[in-house]
Amino acid sequence: MSRNFVFIATGFLASTLLLSGCAAVGEGQGESSPPVVTEEKPTAQAPVEEAPEASAPPAKEEAPAEQEASEPEPAPEAPAVQEESCGWDSPAINGDSGSAPSSPGDALERVIIGAWQHTHIDSGSGFEPLNSGTDIRYVFPSATRLLYCQDVAGATSQAENAADITLDGTKIVLPGSAPGYTVTGWSADTMVWTNNRDGSTYLLARR
Repeated sequence: MSRNFVFIATGFLASTLLLSGCAAVGEGQGESSPPVVTEEKPTAQAPVEEAPEASAPPAKEEAPAEQEASEPEPAPEAPAVQEESCGWDSPAINGDSGSAPSSPGDALERVIIGAWQHTHIDSGSGFEPLNSGTDIRYVFPSATRLLYCQDVAGATSQAENAADITLDGTKIVLPGSAPGYTVTGWSADTMVWTNNRDGSTYLLARR
């Protein structure tokens, strides 16, 4: 062999060993090239759609009780009814002067309807009962009709006189030129009249 060939071969062999040796050392110590750490960017997670809240069904409106236990309406008062009769088959009644009303009560046009007994008279000294044997009654079949009844011992015997009248406010207007009466106080069962002729006061009790 020529000298140049030996030199070339020797150089080639040395180069080969150098390269392989370096590789062996690296593998023995485990110093392989460190892995490239790739930072994984957190992937944006799609927002989780919340399930829509189940809407409660609309509350059923309670239908108002059509027939609630409503208070029954008071029945209208029946018109007062009074027979046009003196009722002589029933005895006279006594009144209580202490119950004489001093002021107006309910509607006079309703209260006055009925049969009334004249029980006391006040001529200026306070109420006094009528004389024994004197029975005087006033019967109002309506607010526009009066039946006058008088039974006085030794004077009249169950005399009766009916007439159409007018109730002008609290004044009982009699036909003709008779002065009539003024009702000054009343309750359901008692009336006080003023005799417009002489100013005396009458007390009447409902029969």
